[in-house]
Amino acid sequence: MKELFNKYYNFIVVFLCLLILIAIFDKGLAMGLIVLFFLMAVTLFAVYKLKIESKALILLILIALAVHLGAVLFINYFNFQPFSGGSGGYKTAHLIATKIAENFRQGNFSFQGVPFYEAGRYPYNHYGLIIGIIYTFTFSEEIIGQIFNVWLAVLAIIFFYLIIRELGLSKKWAFLTGLIVIFYPSYLFYSSLLLKDGLVVTLAMAVLFFSLKLIKKFSWRYFFIFYIGLGLLINFRMYVGYAVLFSFILSWILLAKLSSLRKKAVYAIIIIFLFGFLPEISINQGFYGIGTFKNFFKLETINFYQQEAYFPISGSNGSLILEPGSSENLDDSIPAGIELEINPEEVPGYNSSWSKEEVNFKERPFRYLWNELKYFIYVLFGPLPWQIKKPVHFFALIETIPWYVLFLFIIKGTYQSIKERNKLVFSLILFSLMVLLPIAIYVSNFGIITRIRVPAFIALLPLISLGFKKYD
Repeated sequence: MKELFNKYYNFIVVFLCLLILIAIFDKGLAMGLIVLFFLMAVTLFAVYKLKIESKALILLILIALAVHLGAVLFINYFNFQPFSGGSGGYKTAHLIATKIAENFRQGNFSFQGVPFYEAGRYPYNHYGLIIGIIYTFTFSEEIIGQIFNVWLAVLAIIFFYLIIRELGLSKKWAFLTGLIVIFYPSYLFYSSLLLKDGLVVTLAMAVLFFSLKLIKKFSWRYFFIFYIGLGLLINFRMYVGYAVLFSFILSWILLAKLSSLRKKAVYAIIIIFLFGFLPEISINQGFYGIGTFKNFFKLETINFYQQEAYFPISGSNGSLILEPGSSENLDDSIPAGIELEINPEEVPGYNSSWSKEEVNFKERPFRYLWNELKYFIYVLFGPLPWQIKKPVHFFALIETIPWYVLFLFIIKGTYQSIKERNKLVFSLILFSLMVLLPIAIYVSNFGIITRIRVPAFIALLPLISLGFKKYD
């Protein structure tokens, strides 16, 4: 620790002087920077202590820190909200966190008076609770929560870097591919708001990293860390957690190497049994979430999500009521029935949907499968240029056009991995497919899709580096 302090002494002195000046004009920002400084100090200490530091990783961390902090400051102080009309789940999270902090400061550790929690309508996905705890020890300022997300982005980059290294790639390619993640537009934008997306991506990268380590060499210590992380991921975004769970089980059974087949069978039985409890522990959905899966596979449930769930309906006085936004939804940042005093026509994000054709699988199976393939292409590559309806939606092209180019290199990397028998990539590809498929089935709003497909896209990016492995 002393070595680190001496190394960054000049930086620390400059930071403290700058902090004093900032505090004069904006105490919330100053406090947020103090929190970030403390978290970064702990993170860098851990990086050095675990002996994973390198010039490439440290530089990547600093770039991620600068870019994401810059994005937070720009979005916050310039009120950059081109899609939501100034409303959304980030406002709800701040409202919840503020009330929780008020209760905690008074010694009241219940959810009394906390919006949606008290009524039992927001019992899981406690992102607001995490921010509320931070507010308790600091101030109830939205910028503090947003700056906390900057630290989460740094953690995500570290785990992404480690995933690349675990695949046997060089520090150079880990650094270059990490830059793509840092500047990924949707990730940069949504993780800079007071939304749980930053936390979801960080947890997803962490559990994917430990899943690769477990496939290469099983360790109960790593499995315990993986198990805890996976439970948290299921809690914060159910379908991403399930994608990791099932992709890991299949990948481990097919790819893991143990000393004997008998030992592998015993471990598989224990692991599969233990995984079954995670949905119940995390989100009270029973053993392997069996009840929830039954409900989600019902035709009326699918039709509801396709035709109604992510479309606004009019409330009193022309207001907007978002439905349903409960903890069981693919996108659950806004609780059910919350009424916003805005005009739906003034919220461009809600005009970025396509209509899904109602087709019965039993009556027209080929038509149904063709439609789902088409919707999957929309999720993977959309919004396509001809699907853009309003000028503000052209922001999406900043992301989609580079993605088309990157996807060609992902295909190249996949082909190269098959040639070189790099079996670990199977786990990443399977995870991405398991995230994107339910989105294609249930969601038809591009605003939501660009948010919730982020972990799947990031998981595919290591394949780019694999395509250029021979140039190391």
